[in-house]
Amino acid sequence: MVLVAIVGGSGSGKTSVSKCIVEHFKNRASLLNMDDYYKDLPPKINPSDFNFDDPKAFDFELFSKHMKELKNGKDIHVPVYNMVTFRRENGIFDLFRTNDLVIVEGIFVLHDDNIKELFDFSVYIDAPSDERLIRRIERDTIERGRTVESILKQYRKFVAPSFKSFIEPQKFKADIVLPEGVSNFRGMNIIINAIERMLETTSQEGDQ
Repeated sequence: MVLVAIVGGSGSGKTSVSKCIVEHFKNRASLLNMDDYYKDLPPKINPSDFNFDDPKAFDFELFSKHMKELKNGKDIHVPVYNMVTFRRENGIFDLFRTNDLVIVEGIFVLHDDNIKELFDFSVYIDAPSDERLIRRIERDTIERGRTVESILKQYRKFVAPSFKSFIEPQKFKADIVLPEGVSNFRGMNIIINAIERMLETTSQEGDQ
């Protein structure tokens, strides 16, 4: 099994790149989103006053456990996080079955060095700050029912500072940096070819 990390800032195009890779490899590939590993919003805390772009917002203990299980070829039960209520759905889990290729995307996939070592290949999506902000506004207004004012307030207070402190440094941990996301056709081809070689090697090793 090949485990691949796709990391980058909010709105950088991680999901588009991840889906493109999954579509190329079809039923051999599965996609896992780190967003489901958010912790519940603390009681009596207004979401606009909480930093969702800080590593402390994530359940790294469970995420690490699941990455190790996937690496060992085991299926996992992923919590379901509700982006409207900012809490996990109580008692509800999604069964995530291991596959030849597992893509894991999120803003902090490479943050923990011990987790980073579990990945066979990692990609950092590099996108201009203005483009990331535009995509975040489009996503949060349409999918999460938030106002532009609240998005901009949160961006200035939490998102931009956290990107510089926690997310961008992961660029230097990744195996490859992909500017412009899926529109970088040459870069996407390099990534897909690299994964194909890893899958081929893994298959050959399994036959021995």
